[in-house]
Amino acid sequence: MKLLFEASAPVSARIERVRALIDDGWVLDAFLGSEEARSYVDVDHRPGIVGFQGHWWYRGEISAAPSTDGTTVTYRVYNIAGRTAWAVPLANRLFIGYRRTVREGVTTLAQKIESHLAP
Repeated sequence: MKLLFEASAPVSARIERVRALIDDGWVLDAFLGSEEARSYVDVDHRPGIVGFQGHWWYRGEISAAPSTDGTTVTYRVYNIAGRTAWAVPLANRLFIGYRRTVREGVTTLAQKIESHLAP
């Protein structure tokens, strides 16, 4: 498993509240866009971390860590392809624009978390 991309965004909420959303599945649904999208990926949990795999090469992980202003949410994208790992960049148009997509994805997720937790 090789880390390809990583991006983080701040959330103005206590770590316990954000991790609770990760652990109950809300974060994954918010990130993927719907519960139906889960049918296209395999999902696994560890406390405070959700992992999801799809296609022949992709694994995403979303986690949360405490920060001075609340919480930092991190999204990591891994290449899980075995022998065909060399083909992943070719199959994905050399990942042109993908770094921005990862960064925008975690920023949007952080905003959704803050909105969900707002009083």
